[in-house]
Amino acid sequence: MDFSKAERDAALEDIAVDLHLDTPAVDAHHTIATQMWGHIKALEYTTGRLLAVGRDAEILAGSPPGAPRTLDGLTTDSDSPLPKDIADQILLSGNLPEATQWPHHDLNLEPVDASTVEAAGFDTADVVIANLPYADTRALTRDRQIDIAMAHHGLIRQALTWLRPGGLLVALAHRQLLDGTDAQPRRSIAKHADLIAASRLPASALRQAPLLDSPVDLLMLRRREPGHPPSGLPFIRRTPVRVHAHPDMLINECYAVAPWAVLGDIVPDPVQPGMTTATPFGGAFGVDLGDVLHDQTTIAIDFKLHAQVRPTPRPEPLPSPADQSRGPAPDTGGPAL
Repeated sequence: MDFSKAERDAALEDIAVDLHLDTPAVDAHHTIATQMWGHIKALEYTTGRLLAVGRDAEILAGSPPGAPRTLDGLTTDSDSPLPKDIADQILLSGNLPEATQWPHHDLNLEPVDASTVEAAGFDTADVVIANLPYADTRALTRDRQIDIAMAHHGLIRQALTWLRPGGLLVALAHRQLLDGTDAQPRRSIAKHADLIAASRLPASALRQAPLLDSPVDLLMLRRREPGHPPSGLPFIRRTPVRVHAHPDMLINECYAVAPWAVLGDIVPDPVQPGMTTATPFGGAFGVDLGDVLHDQTTIAIDFKLHAQVRPTPRPEPLPSPADQSRGPAPDTGGPAL
């Protein structure tokens, strides 16, 4: 039986999803948590409510590897096994860990329904950790590229509604969200949040398996308070970047202006023409990730993009009717006093 390229690519995408579900990434997620939480606390997110969703949500929230997991106690009504993607669907809630505590041994997250969060009122969480599904899988067909960008856009928009103004969303997202040809998902996010930190992990950083080598973006998005103009890193457009001896290629502008935030060498993607990937420098990526987050969150603090809610800007006073009608003073021709 002969398969077209589109059919073959779609079959490979299905294999990538299965491999993603079957291949653990606990060690990589622990490395990310180890690096990011110090900077979350430096941004003064040290009290309030924490929500976490996605695979290894508790690990990313700071629970040490080997600690009891919420999924361990979940069962179905029958004896059938839990669906493989159940971890992507469970929302966990708890209190933010203390500022001086690491790892978060006393972290207590309980499963909650998203509708319960919404019924309790939006704008309640201080920090949301979201490990978006299938972030490292290959998107080989145009349909899949659009679908995953729109899915991650929708999940980020939903998570932003859970945050109070000034709250922080930390998301692991598919590179298609930032590098996709359609800027509308990014434009939609930028209407509500400022990107205060972004780092692209090297290919295969999460899982060493075929078709799981799409570079993943770690994004820190702060929900903007009403009345404030956009701030933070630019991320709506794609910008040409010179890649060694190859013609200029497009990459998200947040990386074009700060290529050091890509944790690897920026090279042409050997599988997807017109896209770039990040080949590892060698060794673990944790230290490099910590350096990037330190530099970016330091700048965010300088611009007051941290946990404290900024007051609503006072509008410039309009001139009074008397001032508008007075007009310029007549020129008497005398000396200026």
